[in-house]
Amino acid sequence: MSASTLPTLSVLASGLVTCLGFNGPASLAAMRAGVRHVRLTNLWDPFAGDYVAAGKVDLPQWSPGAGKLADLVAPAIGECFKAAMAATQTDARRIPLFLVLPRPDRPHLQARLDERLLGEIGFKLNLPVHAASRLFPADRAATVSALAAAQQWLVGNAEPYCVVAGVDSLIEPKLVDELLHRRRILSGGNSNGFSPGEAASAVLIGRDGHGFDSELQILGWGSGHEPATPESDVPLRGDGLIEAIGQALRVSGLSMQETHFRIADLNGEHDRFKEMTFAMLRYERQPRPLLNELWHPVEHVGEVGAAIGPLLLAVALHAGQRDYGVGSTALCTLSNDDGARACVVTRFRQPAGQPSTGSAR
Repeated sequence: MSASTLPTLSVLASGLVTCLGFNGPASLAAMRAGVRHVRLTNLWDPFAGDYVAAGKVDLPQWSPGAGKLADLVAPAIGECFKAAMAATQTDARRIPLFLVLPRPDRPHLQARLDERLLGEIGFKLNLPVHAASRLFPADRAATVSALAAAQQWLVGNAEPYCVVAGVDSLIEPKLVDELLHRRRILSGGNSNGFSPGEAASAVLIGRDGHGFDSELQILGWGSGHEPATPESDVPLRGDGLIEAIGQALRVSGLSMQETHFRIADLNGEHDRFKEMTFAMLRYERQPRPLLNELWHPVEHVGEVGAAIGPLLLAVALHAGQRDYGVGSTALCTLSNDDGARACVVTRFRQPAGQPSTGSAR
């Protein structure tokens, strides 16, 4: 499907399960208020001699693997289903799911996770999962692959909606031990790391203007590859992120000057911030704006891996609906440990009769 059809896609509603709250409104309100709910857990760091701080969701029971991921993501998907039913009485059984997951080569990931997860989600929702549903086990940047699948579905079928979701947990004990040995986790002995977390996120995707008063239009997306990874000795130049941003801007028909703020999956690791700086230098804004804020929701919920992509879109939609963004157009960026990079350009469209947020305040 041609990229020229991208403006027909819009984010219409969202659902979240994070350490900040068990639904979208609670999580998004807490992030807007600047709440950080990353706290000490029972995970032990032998190098620092202290417990690890993590963004842990207070689930009623611990069921690692597919059961736990289903417990996280099913309520978020359910929020999107409810929004679709409230707006147009669409039967949730007619809505396919495109789900982003961690890469299968991640250490200590449960084997054959993809074989069980959709069935577990259907069980939690008490609904049969749509036959067109697909999994994208390629981590954060796979969000754009899920959006492409959503686009193909909506163009090729009469049904009005689909759901793009992501779920992940980086607080499994064996994985935390592995990341501590790789010096990836923030601790008393390592300032160049992240706080592990877990979350689920989901966004309802539909055709532009289909049944909702307000929407976050998806203007374009792009992909790239960065040769420098956390495990390599290749110098970091930001080429992959620069390529992804360039593609997204070309498809959207916008220049960097026409974007208002950025929402990124930056997690506290120094190289990720350096990479963003390199990319912004390449796309230096002329004339320089008064405002071009950088938001990074991981600050509030911890590193949530494959769940971060739809979460960024949920934040952009909420900022428009509650009018706390610095403008209507956002640049959302995603980075994988394997070097994959992605970017999505969005624009919030106001309900009729309400003041525009189209210029920086």
